[in-house]
Formats: sequence, C-alpha cells, structure tokens
Amino acid sequence: MSEMTKEKNKEDGVEAVLDEIIDLEVYAKLGKRPPLARGYRIKINGDPYVLQDPTQTGRAILTLAGLLPAENYTLRVKLAGERPRKLGLDEEIDLRHHGIEKFKALPRDQTEG
Repeated sequence: MSEMTKEKNKEDGVEAVLDEIIDLEVYAKLGKRPPLARGYRIKINGDPYVLQDPTQTGRAILTLAGLLPAENYTLRVKLAGERPRKLGLDEEIDLRHHGIEKFKALPRDQTEG
C-alpha cells in the first residue's frame, strides 16, 4: 500500500482527498479511520466492489452486488471488534466510519418483514 496522505492539512484544517482507492477492510484491521479518497473498496459476501461516494444506503450496496430486488435481502455490516448489525435498505452509512470491515447479504426468509 502506498504511503497514506495526511487526513487533515494542519494549516487550514481541510481534509485532504487521497487520489487512490482505499480498502476499508485494511483500515479496519489497522484500527484507523478511512480518509476521504477517490474510491472505497468494500466486500459484499466476500466479493470486492468499489464505490466513489463515501455515503451509501443499504439498498445501493445490495444493488451494486446485483442482489435484486433489494427487498428480498437482509444486509448486515461488520465493524471491527463488534458483532454484525443489520443495515436498513434506506439507512445511510458513511464508509469512512471507523472499523467497517465488510458487508453480508442474506436472502430474506419467507416469514421476515
């Protein structure tokens, strides 16, 4: 991995944008909060995907993985050191949140929702 750019410019307090795609799982394992970057590599059910916008919805993540209709799936997000938690279809998540490791999508049971 290339040397990381400083997250904040000390002189003006502006967050720098890395001109690279960063892997969220790597940052989670390092215990670091991901900086603003050109792209974010996430894993959904073990498969890598890249997103440019750090703010996503559960529906957008399922759509990216081709899991349609999104209403037929339950999405969980795994944070470092925590148990996976459910992410609602219209719930927003900031990929720069500290500790995001990966996402897991499971088909909904006929009795759910």
